Amino acid sequence: MQCPNCEKEYIKGTICPSCNVDSVLFSGTVRLSDKMYNKGLSKLNNGDITQGIELLTRSVSVNKNNVPARNLLGLALFEIGYVGDALKHWVISQSLLKDNNPANQYVEEARKNSRALEALNDAVSKYNQALIYIKQKSDDLAIIQLKRAVELNPRFVDALNLLALCHLIQNDRDKAAAAAERVLAVDIQNPVALNYLSILVPGRTRPDTRKAQSRTRRTEPKSRTHSYSRPTPVQEKKPRAFRFDIILALVIGAACTFAVVYVLLFPALHRQNELQIGEYRQRLTDADAARAEDAERHADAIAAMQEDMDVLGEDMDRLNTELDRQDNIIRFHNMYNQYRDGYLREAIDSMDNIEVSDLPPDLRDRAEAMREQAYPVLANQYMSTGLTAFNAGDYLLALVQLETALRFMTEDSPRPNTFLWAMGNLYAQDEARHAEAREFLYELRDRFPNYRPQGRNQVIATLTDEVED
Repeated sequence: MQCPNCEKEYIKGTICPSCNVDSVLFSGTVRLSDKMYNKGLSKLNNGDITQGIELLTRSVSVNKNNVPARNLLGLALFEIGYVGDALKHWVISQSLLKDNNPANQYVEEARKNSRALEALNDAVSKYNQALIYIKQKSDDLAIIQLKRAVELNPRFVDALNLLALCHLIQNDRDKAAAAAERVLAVDIQNPVALNYLSILVPGRTRPDTRKAQSRTRRTEPKSRTHSYSRPTPVQEKKPRAFRFDIILALVIGAACTFAVVYVLLFPALHRQNELQIGEYRQRLTDADAARAEDAERHADAIAAMQEDMDVLGEDMDRLNTELDRQDNIIRFHNMYNQYRDGYLREAIDSMDNIEVSDLPPDLRDRAEAMREQAYPVLANQYMSTGLTAFNAGDYLLALVQLETALRFMTEDSPRPNTFLWAMGNLYAQDEARHAEAREFLYELRDRFPNYRPQGRNQVIATLTDEVED
């Protein structure tokens, strides 16, 4: 077996003896990174730069050696004005792959276009200065800086969003909407711009970036030329005698000639026409038969292609299901490493984001065992901290800790009477949570009637206006 990390051969097992890498986990990580890269690429192709950058960042965080993801992430960041971050990813990409790496060309072009980079850096500097002005509540100065930044880099998304916010502060809704539309023309799903536009123009969440372009064509007028010709003189003709016999002979000769031609040639022409018509009819019949045969053949081919597409679709569904399952297993192993390192709370929070029911049986049993072991420890930990803070008068900390402890408590958790007493008193201080306070105090009364009866009755009286016996 060949290790996917160091590419060295080993005999058995999933752990490479050379680099100590779990080949199954490593391969799953690489697939997960590639999956996020493909999704990010699709988002960028659709103009959704924000979601694309988020997916590519996750892809790089899962697999730091994913060179295509780093290169594409650099291009996306460069597109919206983050030149420094883009160069950082390209330099890291160069260190990972030296030959045949597009990042070499990106960095070289950036070095050649030093003036353009200086302009982009100036845009970032003016954006940072605008942030300072906004903190000082100098909206006019901030707008001036942001306009200059946008002039230097028209695709600076953050500067345009901040410019829209400044116009909103000044109640200039038209200019704010125009700035938000410019953002969405670059990043069609930018959440900040969509939020601004939904406030400014209700019912319209995306700008119409398509502009009608009209072209006018000029045609040169055609020159008209006039031709002049001299009239030809009419010669006088002498009258001639009318010869009726000659005309009659010509007419009779023409009639005889027509009759001979009709008798001799017409049958031959008629037969030739019939033969041509029959030939054309046969061609039409053959063409119809060939067309029908082609249509049937194409229908069979389309049916076969549809079956192949259905099979491919089923294979894709199975592959996606398997990838999701591997992703779930990888997240479980990461969660288990947290649990093994002693980060119980982080491990339990991670477990809540994992579909435990989709895990293999041994991992499901391990997850249930982790939950059974971690819940009592976390409940006791947060309860101790919360009760200590309650007794010390730090009610805000006590409320946070005890509510967290309540999440992990079971019926066998220790000191339930103290916990019920503290929660009842803490909720009694918040008028909106008096009903919850009464529930805790009533449960304390029913389960532990001899625990602080006088203090309990006084608190209940303040909540219900009735004194218990």
